[in-house]
Amino acid sequence: MLDADKVGFVLWEGITLLIVIFGGIGLLVLLRKSRGKPGFTTQDHQLFFGDSKTKMSKPKAVLTLGLAVILCLVIGVLEFILLAPLGAGVLTPVLVLTCLAIVYKLFF
Repeated sequence: MLDADKVGFVLWEGITLLIVIFGGIGLLVLLRKSRGKPGFTTQDHQLFFGDSKTKMSKPKAVLTLGLAVILCLVIGVLEFILLAPLGAGVLTPVLVLTCLAIVYKLFF
């Protein structure tokens, strides 16, 4: 059964991660605006949303996404088992970078 303390810890860490991510993006936009540049450039759009010219068939995209989810879950469980004793400060960046690498290798 789920322990309320563990669920609360996971929720708090998730909220903290979102605040750090969106706070960093906000600071980047403010820095760009203060230098007279646009806050969201076409290079940012390319980075976040990819090239709209490349198309993938729907079945292939679904299978690739499913494979990415399964790989991220398996690797995530293994990393959690190995790195959880070291703390959330080590575990979170490793999980994020690993999942980003998996998605990048499968989709790009």
